[in-house]
Amino acid sequence: MGEPARTNANTTIQVAGLAGAAFVALNIAFYFLSMIYFDGKRESSAMTLVTYDDAHINGVRIAFGIFTATVTLAAIAASVAPKWIGHGISAVTGLLALVAAFFAFRKGMPMVLPVSLFVIGALYPALVWRSLEHSRGAWSFLISMCGVLALVLFFGAPKVRGVLDIGLWTALIMPGLLTVAMVGLTMIRADYRERV
Repeated sequence: MGEPARTNANTTIQVAGLAGAAFVALNIAFYFLSMIYFDGKRESSAMTLVTYDDAHINGVRIAFGIFTATVTLAAIAASVAPKWIGHGISAVTGLLALVAAFFAFRKGMPMVLPVSLFVIGALYPALVWRSLEHSRGAWSFLISMCGVLALVLFFGAPKVRGVLDIGLWTALIMPGLLTVAMVGLTMIRADYRERV
């Protein structure tokens, strides 16, 4: 009886170690790569009105740090409680989609956007509820919804950044969290095996 608990603790320690090392390595690499990138931009923008001051560069680095820290902490939490983290992120995504649908409708955006957001917002809570009741179909559909939405938001991050007037790394937090939710939900596949 003590063996599964020890195995879960070992898995959590391993995930925390890997996630922490990835967090540190990515942020160090981003610091130096952003230095090279912005030095090149400063040289090429000498003839234009665009300036890249130190405050802007530090802001980008901080946004990247927040993005990686959020995804790292979510991944560690998902290794401890994959069922609750996976379902929790999915439920919050549904609520955020409903809020986004309301504002997209109010701003007069093309009707396909608020309707799509409304459908996503209505579908997520229903899938979470049915998945928590051990519906294999709802669980698998929830995983695929998280994967598809993470992919769409990943490639749509530049557009989301422009519409919401936020940084690119801030726009990438949601696809990162949806990827963690997808992995967390996949980790509990044993709960959804078909019983003969």
